[in-house]
Amino acid sequence: METRPDFGFSSGKTLGVILIYFALFVVGELASSLLFDLIFSVVTLPDSALYQIPRYLGSLALTWLLFWLYTVKVLRLEMRSFGMTARIKPWCAVCAVLLPAGVICALLPFGSLEPGGHSWAETALIAAASAAMAVKSGITEEMLFRGYIMRLVEARWGRARAVLLPSLLFGLVHLTSMTAFSPAGVALLAVGGTLVGVMFSLVAYSGGSVACSAAVHAVLNFAIISDMLHITAPGGSWGVPVYELALDSGNIFVTGGEFGVEVSLAAIAGYALVSAFAAAKRPR
Repeated sequence: METRPDFGFSSGKTLGVILIYFALFVVGELASSLLFDLIFSVVTLPDSALYQIPRYLGSLALTWLLFWLYTVKVLRLEMRSFGMTARIKPWCAVCAVLLPAGVICALLPFGSLEPGGHSWAETALIAAASAAMAVKSGITEEMLFRGYIMRLVEARWGRARAVLLPSLLFGLVHLTSMTAFSPAGVALLAVGGTLVGVMFSLVAYSGGSVACSAAVHAVLNFAIISDMLHITAPGGSWGVPVYELALDSGNIFVTGGEFGVEVSLAAIAGYALVSAFAAAKRPR
């Protein structure tokens, strides 16, 4: 039987601490960006990917440090009180691979897969930069949403709200990534963004660690939103990825609308399946 965390915070303090963690997340992003802008104003590198790798890893390190300082030195709590361990269960690793693989396979009949024509050296650099991006976003976002926010909400208001409320917030935050807005596109993001948040929450709970949801999150980002593979709607190509899956259909349920394939019907179905599996694995 799992025990509910008890931080002894009032409702007001719980909300205040959540806001501080959210602010630390933003500060980590902005401060690292400013730092590397300064560094790269005087340092020239031979490839654009070489600029991205230290930026992502630097942002990860700074955000983690800010989270650690506030948790340990200010709140006098342990990181593991918020599910921060390095333990990843084997079934989580399997889900991390099968989820993006299933989404890609479901979308292949709707388009054509074309190589970007990169050399092996260029591909290696793109892969390294993509991995840095995926690891950074997977770890920092999961620490914030499935670590601090979820555990704080659970301690004050119970597990059901802890699964749902951070997931709704997670979906709303991603509105800023939409290229345009339509009622159907926003509705699709609301459904898909919330469901993927629920999936990450259930994976973290059932796996017993934020590392589990971070692994699923990172691999998903690496596979379908990095420069390793661009899945694009008709007329929506950008950049030169290692591979591009150019979709022939403009149907919003295939393309995910203005947000992208992360909220396509194929992705939403994948989130639902992993959510059901994770819920079944939850300790009783």
